[in-house]
Amino acid sequence: MKKILVTTDFSTSSKAGLRFAVQLASQGDFELVFFHCFQALIPTTIHRSRLEDALQEQVNEHLQKLERFVASVLKPMKLNPGKYRCVIVENLSTGEAILEYAQKHGADYICISTRGAGQILKILGTNTSKMIVNSPVPVLVVPHTYRLKPLKKVLYATDLENLEREMPMVSAFSKSVGAKVDMAHFFHQTVLKLEAKTRAELWRKKYPTLDQVVFNPFDLDASFAVQLDKLVKKLKPGIAVFFTHTNQTWFSKLFSVNRSEAFSFVTKVPMLVYRKQDK
Repeated sequence: MKKILVTTDFSTSSKAGLRFAVQLASQGDFELVFFHCFQALIPTTIHRSRLEDALQEQVNEHLQKLERFVASVLKPMKLNPGKYRCVIVENLSTGEAILEYAQKHGADYICISTRGAGQILKILGTNTSKMIVNSPVPVLVVPHTYRLKPLKKVLYATDLENLEREMPMVSAFSKSVGAKVDMAHFFHQTVLKLEAKTRAELWRKKYPTLDQVVFNPFDLDASFAVQLDKLVKKLKPGIAVFFTHTNQTWFSKLFSVNRSEAFSFVTKVPMLVYRKQDK
């Protein structure tokens, strides 16, 4: 059973991450851990002997709030979330708390929600973006606009450099939810390897979850985000998978464009981000 650490700050937009995680759990064998991190407010006048009790009282209050919040999301969904539990952690740094808990308790995925344009742009260049790119645990990034629907197709955007290492991971994820995989590669006209097209059938035989193999010429007059956006509209995947394994990662390519273009893509489809693997 795979474990998904589902983070929330009790905001309305964070419900998208919970809904997406529950959708995954309804399609596969997942344990959901709903997670909230808070910063304790301890009066300076409190006696030292009361500190531990005061902290525990706040933990209990937040736990009850989290349980009510989760219940409010689950009730209208009419999906079976399977095995789940709620966890509260007190820490000054939410990002550190998430990574520490995920690694210590063997989470297979971390699930977070975006909050719209302002928050997405705030994520970039902050400690949160570092968590997304550098986390040893794969991160599911769910747009706040996500609406509940079965996940039937996975889009794997690749530069083909580490296909033999990455595709088994993509296949394992897609198989766990009963989905098919579309592989997409953007190439520059001068560096297209023609043999890659001829290997498409070989890849399909090797990876049973693989469906379409799409090769698109990279348009120098359009940003990476715009081209991904068009591909998503065409293929309509339930999630897009990326690996941060090159110096110029998909992450920097995607967001080194104007803000409206980056926002347009991020609000359309959930993303699964894997950190690069050491050779």
